[in-house]
Order: sequence, then structure tokens, then C-alpha cells
Amino acid sequence: MSNPLDPSAIISVLPTLLPGELRVLQSHHDALAALIHTVMTRLDFRLIGLDDSSPRQQSDGNVLPEAWNRAAPESYAFRYSHPQSSLEYLVKIVKLGKRSVIHGIALETDKNEGMEITTDDYFSPSSFPYDAASSSQPLVNCFISSARVQDFVGLYKLKILQKLLPGLQKEGYQERVESSNAPAVEGRPSASRDRPPPERVGPPPQPFNPSARDYDPLRIGPRIPNVGRSDLDPIPRNPFAPPSLFGDDGDGMYVGPNHPLFRDRLGPASGGIGGGRGPWGGDGFLPPMGAPPGARFDPIGPGFAGPRGPFGPGAGPFGPRGRHGEPDNDEFMPPGADDMYS
Repeated sequence: MSNPLDPSAIISVLPTLLPGELRVLQSHHDALAALIHTVMTRLDFRLIGLDDSSPRQQSDGNVLPEAWNRAAPESYAFRYSHPQSSLEYLVKIVKLGKRSVIHGIALETDKNEGMEITTDDYFSPSSFPYDAASSSQPLVNCFISSARVQDFVGLYKLKILQKLLPGLQKEGYQERVESSNAPAVEGRPSASRDRPPPERVGPPPQPFNPSARDYDPLRIGPRIPNVGRSDLDPIPRNPFAPPSLFGDDGDGMYVGPNHPLFRDRLGPASGGIGGGRGPWGGDGFLPPMGAPPGARFDPIGPGFAGPRGPFGPGAGPFGPRGRHGEPDNDEFMPPGADDMYS
């Protein structure tokens, strides 16, 4: 069972459909129009006119009339009938710069289909004019390749033919199925577009878990810190309500130990830079309501920084225990600054 739209069959039949005395293709636009007429002829469409209003006229062997390219290369029009349909079909080719627009319409239903191509992608302009009666060069040299002929025929069949006359019955003819995820573009469809997405290799990504054993303190979690939100709305919703027992975001413009930039990296178990913070801020030793809701202040002490006590080494609950004790009053000179010999 041979395919009626095989490129070699189309190229061999095309010269026989040109007028007997003027079997010349003046340009690649002539070749495009003749190629479309050959495709229609191979599928048993009968040429009955060159426009949509002239009386029906049929020629022997579906040969093109002498005036088939009278408006070339700007436009071409062919009107057809088909034994499997009571409708008449008009195919029109229009030149737009380096592109050609092809329209097909069922005249009785106004059902219109179309496509457009870059003409030089399928034809070789340097091969024209081509005289099919006397030229020593084969007609296939007027095309880029026989594969490009097949590409055009497949595209024309998909975009116009099988939409105007679906279910056409012809021995060896098969309709193409358009892929749902393939875009409507000219030429051969890309194999990569029909390829399924690659399967994921390896275990699925795990959610962000700061308490896991492999927790990386330098890794930033998926939640971007809400920096600056408190500066836009510094007044709490209810100033008389006790502070939240779940901590304050501390996301103002003053970057302190409780700021999410530090707290989220070090994890909730460490309690930020100072560590061991209570629900009311500071070092965990402030009484309830010790700090006004939404207040921002420097930490009172380093917190549970080590095993020597909640105030760090060398410090007590009422201030420094030694010359280099902590916390230090930053507004005064450093301890020992007045002794040049120390």
C-alpha cells in the first residue's frame, strides 16, 4: 500500500499538472502553489476554478489552466470539490515578504484554517525559473531536499487538509495526530518536545529541620526572614496584652541577638546569639512584663553562654566581677583605659 503523499510521487507528478505550453515555474512561489495543487490532486480533489465566484470548470487530468499564476507571485487561488463531500473548498496562497500564508476554507460553512511558512526554508530560489519541459536538472533540485517536501506536506495535511475534510478515505492515506503539548510551528516537530520529563534521581528533598543531626548552622532555611516588618508597624495590636509566650520575631531594623537572621541560622535550641532566652526577651531573668510589648533593647547579659553560670565567666548578677567583667557599659571608657601602664 503506497502513500499517495510520498515526496518522490509528488515530485514526479507535479510537472504533469502544469499547462502544456507553459510548463515553467517562474519562482519558488509558483513552485509552492503547484506543490499544493499536486497534493490536492493526489487526494482526489478536483480543480473547478481559480476563485470563489467563477463558474465551475474542470480540466482533463486536473491540469492547471493557463491563467493559474496570473497574479503571481503575490497570490494564488484554487477552488476544489471532492467526491466524498458536497462542499467546495478554496485554497489561497499569499506572499508576505519572505513568508507565505496559506488559507483553506469550506465555502458553504465559512470554516477557515490557515498556516504560514518561511518560503526559503523549503525551496531553493536560485533554481528558478524552472522549465519542466526542457530543463536537464531534476525538479527535486528546486527544493531544499525531499525531506523538506515531506515536512511541508505533513504540515499542510495537519493544519489545513484534515481539518477541512476530516475522515478522508484514500488508500494509503493516514491522518496525523497533533500532539497536545506541541506548539503550532512550521517544519518538523522537535523530538525533545515529545520526550517525557526525566525522572528525579535520588531521594526526595527533605523539609528544613533545624533539630536534625546533620543540621548545618550556615544553611539558610527556606523561609526568608521578615526583616523590617516591626519598623513598619511598631505599635502592637493590643499594648495591654502580655507578650507572646512563643517569642518575638525581633525583625526590626536593629539587628540584635534575637533577630531572625541569627536565630534561624543557629536553630531554636541555641536561643540565638545569647542562648537560653525566656519568653519575655533579655537573658531569661526578666519578670513578666519586664519589657514593654514590642520593645527593642540590647541583651542584659550573654545568657547561658557556658557552664560557669548564666552571666558568663567572671560576671555576677549585679555587674562585673573583675576588671574585664561583662556586661560592659559601652558608654564609658573600657576598663583600664585610664592606666597607660596596664
